[in-house]
Amino acid sequence: MLKTLGYILLALLVIIMFFTPARNYMNNLFHRQKSELKEGQIIGTVSGYNSRVEEIQGILKEAGFEPGPMDGVMGGQTRAAIRKFQKAKGLRPTGKIDSDTQLALNKEKEIVKTSPEKESEVGLSLDWSTPTIIKEQDLDTDKQDMAKKIKVQDEVLSYRLKSKDRVKKIQTALKKAGFYKGEVEGKIGPQTERAIKAFQKSKGFNPDGIVGPKTWEELNKYLKD
Repeated sequence: MLKTLGYILLALLVIIMFFTPARNYMNNLFHRQKSELKEGQIIGTVSGYNSRVEEIQGILKEAGFEPGPMDGVMGGQTRAAIRKFQKAKGLRPTGKIDSDTQLALNKEKEIVKTSPEKESEVGLSLDWSTPTIIKEQDLDTDKQDMAKKIKVQDEVLSYRLKSKDRVKKIQTALKKAGFYKGEVEGKIGPQTERAIKAFQKSKGFNPDGIVGPKTWEELNKYLKD
């Protein structure tokens, strides 16, 4: 009896190891179990502030799916943005973060990072001696886009006229965010530049040390506290 049972188990093992349909079934079963992880197991609690939620909101915003305030709270607008993102990626639009959605978000984050559109093209250079000018080829025929870029340029040139105050605001915001430990003296030095890069990296931006519109928008939030 025991010998017969042993033969049966051995036969099953051979089937699982060498027969493709059986092996694929086992792989699909494993993948299905993995993809069925609950949202809380993937990103943690969503009952209050969650840094993972804030990161997801950043990715959604960069991808053109408006998630609402970047507050790290999983609200209705963020849920709606997740559903739109899921539909666009051919996923089931549940509005919740599952393994497939998280994978798609990670891929989207990499696409944003490697995008040829760099913040520095319309940003504030750390070299305050020369003004930052918007490249001519960046202006297209779309009136709204043109108006937006002209507004950014005006803000950049305006801030240049009061560069010391601008740097002080940047240093103050970095200090409040916990990235800058030096004095708020209004001068860009190595310590300030390192703090800017670290802040950008924490927000998923290109860590180029240049305070452009996106970086300034995030820094400005700490000045309002």
